[in-house]
Amino acid sequence: MVSLSWVTTAGFAIIATLCVCVFISMRHLKSLAWLAATAVAATIQTVFFAVAANDMASSIAISMLTPAAYLAFGQCIREALGQKDQHWRLYAVVAVLTCLGVALRLADVPFVYRTSIFQASCALALGDCLFRLWKYKGRGAAEYALCVVVGGTAAMFVYRFFAYPIMFSVGTKYVTISASDHERTTLTVSAILSVAALFLALARIINGVIYDYRRLSEMDSLTGLLNHQAFHRLASPAGKTGGSVIFCDIDHFKSINDRFGHLAGDKALRAFADLLKASGFAAGRLGGEEFALILPDLAPEVAAIEAERLRMKYAGMRHSALAEDARVTASFGIAGYEPGEEPRRAFSRADAALYAAKSSGRNRVALHVEEETAASAAA
Repeated sequence: MVSLSWVTTAGFAIIATLCVCVFISMRHLKSLAWLAATAVAATIQTVFFAVAANDMASSIAISMLTPAAYLAFGQCIREALGQKDQHWRLYAVVAVLTCLGVALRLADVPFVYRTSIFQASCALALGDCLFRLWKYKGRGAAEYALCVVVGGTAAMFVYRFFAYPIMFSVGTKYVTISASDHERTTLTVSAILSVAALFLALARIINGVIYDYRRLSEMDSLTGLLNHQAFHRLASPAGKTGGSVIFCDIDHFKSINDRFGHLAGDKALRAFADLLKASGFAAGRLGGEEFALILPDLAPEVAAIEAERLRMKYAGMRHSALAEDARVTASFGIAGYEPGEEPRRAFSRADAALYAAKSSGRNRVALHVEEETAASAAA
């Protein structure tokens, strides 16, 4: 019958192989490199455990590799979540406890005494992972699942830290402890949770890569706004409430490029895009110097106030790439859409209002006027 240690070793080895294969095609992913390091360390550790856990060299290797694997896992989580901070004091404490555990093994201190040092170092290393997962503001199902399995693994080490000195006498050898039902159960639970944590971390990394590629495919590379296709998809579903659409265009943009160069024009575009981002509404670059905003739940008259605020702010900007006296302005066209209507249905009306704003002098805001309403007003 195959032992649990060899089954666990196979699980870690499979994950290590998967990580290395994926990392070869995505070398910029440091999270995968750390996960591969975790799996390799865990694989070697379980091999030592399966071959001769009671041997001096094997027990020292296990005492060193297990906390190291959990610290590497913490670095994997740090990279996957985009965190920059390092917990150097915690790492130092884990290193000191690990060295102390090795020293106690070399001194042939009874297992019941030295195991508490080992359990503490592992629990602290896992605490780094838990802290990172818990403080991550964008927690989703994957992060919560990782919290559960990592927390469960840490709980097993904490339990052993307190329980073993009470359950077993000082002179009890590990060969006796390992044969107990209690030890087999705790090892089984720890192994399952550890393998599950690695699989979940791998899934989280791959899902993050897919999300990033999808986001990049929907983003305008110059401005960081939604591109034409993504913005139209966003405006396609009909909502329960109405709202407004704003079309905006930088005035005389070609002359900016002709006079100051395309780099200056790009800076003017990015400055305008940043202004639209700061509004908090969904914004997209439809092409060239033309942009659009969707303002759900806002009537056109209210949207016009927001457009006027944007117009004035942009007109008052100074652009370092342009001449000191140069000013860049933008024109805005606004149209509303009714409850149950797709926002994109208002695009042509907003475009007509933008054309009216530019035709009447530029650097202004214009509301779309329905033909029948305009005819009634003229009569």
